[in-house]
Amino acid sequence: MNTDTGVQSDIKRGRLKTLLLTCAAGVGLLASPALAQDGGTTVDPRLLVEQLVTEGILTREQADRMIRNATVPVQQAQTLPPVPAGGVAADGTQTIPYVPEVVREQIVQQVRTELAGQAQTEGWARPGETPEWTRRISLYGDVRVRGEGRFYNDENYPDFVNWGAINAGDGFQINDGAPGYVNPPYVNANEDRRRFRVRARLGVRATIADWISADVRLATGADNGPVSTNQTLGQDGTGKYHLWVDRASLRLTPVAGVQIDLGRFANPFWTSDLVFDNDLNFDGVAISGSGRISDQLSLFGTAGAFPVFNTSMNFGSRDAGPFESTDKYLFAAQAGLEFRPAENIRARLAGGYFYYDGVQGQFSSPGRWDQDVFDTDYTRPSFQQFGNTMTVLRNITADPSVAPGSSPEVQYFGLASKFEMLTARAALEYDISERVGVRLEGDYVRNLGFDRAAIAPLALNNFSPRTTIDTVTTGGEYEGGDTGWQARLTVGSLAMGFGQGDWSAERGDWSFHLGYRRLGSDAVIDGFADSDFGLGGTNVKGWLAGANYGVARNAFLGLRWMTSDEVSGPPLSVDRLFVDFSTKF
Repeated sequence: MNTDTGVQSDIKRGRLKTLLLTCAAGVGLLASPALAQDGGTTVDPRLLVEQLVTEGILTREQADRMIRNATVPVQQAQTLPPVPAGGVAADGTQTIPYVPEVVREQIVQQVRTELAGQAQTEGWARPGETPEWTRRISLYGDVRVRGEGRFYNDENYPDFVNWGAINAGDGFQINDGAPGYVNPPYVNANEDRRRFRVRARLGVRATIADWISADVRLATGADNGPVSTNQTLGQDGTGKYHLWVDRASLRLTPVAGVQIDLGRFANPFWTSDLVFDNDLNFDGVAISGSGRISDQLSLFGTAGAFPVFNTSMNFGSRDAGPFESTDKYLFAAQAGLEFRPAENIRARLAGGYFYYDGVQGQFSSPGRWDQDVFDTDYTRPSFQQFGNTMTVLRNITADPSVAPGSSPEVQYFGLASKFEMLTARAALEYDISERVGVRLEGDYVRNLGFDRAAIAPLALNNFSPRTTIDTVTTGGEYEGGDTGWQARLTVGSLAMGFGQGDWSAERGDWSFHLGYRRLGSDAVIDGFADSDFGLGGTNVKGWLAGANYGVARNAFLGLRWMTSDEVSGPPLSVDRLFVDFSTKF
């Protein structure tokens, strides 16, 4: 708020009050002869009014109108009794000049009109109205409570390394003969788990100008990972929950049909959770456009650049000096069309290209066994889930003073593959009624940067199980994959969706969905893929089904069941159940 404007308004209101008192006094003076003063002098009312104009209390127009309204015929003026000097007669009688009723009414009406004009100009709040700036701001949000169960097959392989935990920590000592060696952290693949979770998000949208708006959203979250804003109940005992800045962006619409997003904002591409988790937001800049070719056909497209990781200003300062930057970026573009052959039929088709720069792990320059930081440490993923093929990053020179296998070698791990994804997505919708429809959708993705021959010698995971029968060993081949696809059918209220994005629900709405997904280990980056299917990430295949029912406007109950198996590597089967109560406002 502009404090100068508020002060000026107070000054103007004060001047109006002074004007009201001055007008009443001035009119009284003008309606009477010049007043005698001690010493034989007189007070000329007209000169007094002129002085008020000079001081800026009255405008010339106001002064002239006051004089004109206070002027009376000479005969009437002569009938008015003279006012003794000092305003008090010898017998003690005080004489007060008479202001005609018509003049008083004119003064009141004039001040009232000027106050109303000033109030409208400066936006004073009227009873029952809010200030103008509040009408440019809107609040929105949602709250969801979830019950979740994870159920593991008894035949699952027990020793899946938790690469994400290692890379988020201080690395892993790979030599089991080194002093203080401990096993690496493992992903739970054998013991069933149940938990209750809550998600709360609150956002503010503000209109800055006709073509500029801002969006800021806060959200809960058990950690700062990019693919979930869920908070596990009881995770920290009775401790308070974390609150994160989930979005902070500006949107520019310089021309109709074109928008530019800057900052951190919702996924600007038309993709499914096969490629990007529904909770994933994007940092950077995106330019989107759409236009109608005919009444039935329209085109849309989006392009952008998005920083995935930015190197610390002091990276490497603990050793021989700062190392080169290892920044990571996503450059992406998507184009599509929408066809409406009838009012209740809509078909959409889009293709996209997503190129990640700098995400592949790089083998470092040689370094000593006791070196704290290596020059490619930052090429490891800053966040990951499960599935991608991993490789070592550090080129460590062993301690020559100890026996082989006993030298400390603390290692980090990076993505073995490049990621250059080609995507295709299609959807066909048929509206049976206003709130009931059918949607058939499909997705396909392929990582053009995947090179099996180059990855296999470096890979640490995603190998087929070894089997030995009668001294003959089979298996052990690298099985990582570069392709993923998904198909899903939804019947019912299509607007309700899965409680993601701009969904809506009315009391009595319902929907069912059934789908199948197969996602290879390195088809997409596992850190950005769906966090609800399997263990979250890639290298997973299986069925997903669910149902929703609207219990009130903007509130629905949801039930989802997902059953999955690992595509490559040792056996891993995971079933997941979600029971959600979702609301929004």
